[in-house]
Amino acid sequence: MHIPAKYYERVPKFYLIVGLLLLGNSLYDGLNNTAAYAHFFFGMMSIIYAVSVQRARLKHRQNPPAENNQQSPSESQS
Repeated sequence: MHIPAKYYERVPKFYLIVGLLLLGNSLYDGLNNTAAYAHFFFGMMSIIYAVSVQRARLKHRQNPPAENNQQSPSESQS
């Protein structure tokens, strides 16, 4: 499935903002109930996901694939 570049590039930022909002909501509630703990957990997971996607994209863009990449016979058969 093809996602337009303007949306594809914004995905980590969206998850970061959602994570920050969830963390803010959990801190505002004061971690007094189960919902606040759920907001805290999912906020942290969202932030971790955003950072990991951004780092993976940066790493991939810094190491472009070789242009004359020759496959071995065993790789071409699979």
